[in-house]
Amino acid sequence: MALAAVAGVAQNAIALPYVRKHGTRSAADFFVGKIWSTVPGRFAMVDLILVVIAFHVWALPEARRLGIVRWWLVTVLLTFGVGIGSAIPFFLAVRARTVRVAG
Repeated sequence: MALAAVAGVAQNAIALPYVRKHGTRSAADFFVGKIWSTVPGRFAMVDLILVVIAFHVWALPEARRLGIVRWWLVTVLLTFGVGIGSAIPFFLAVRARTVRVAG
């Protein structure tokens, strides 16, 4: 959980000042704007999209198996509200706690 919190703070420490300086519509730059204009940016976005898809394709059946689907839904919100760097540690922490309690 601590890693998820650190990731959330770090990600927002980058995004919030940018949005504050450039306005709320500039938030779209992070996903559909300038990032796609360079080869490294496109590479990073395709990589990020694949990570998001792979994680959620794995996490949903795992959440169903462990009975923690509501926490998987939280990771979906974290993914698109903060970032996958917060969602994955959060889900893994919830998963580890669930396995520990059940075991």
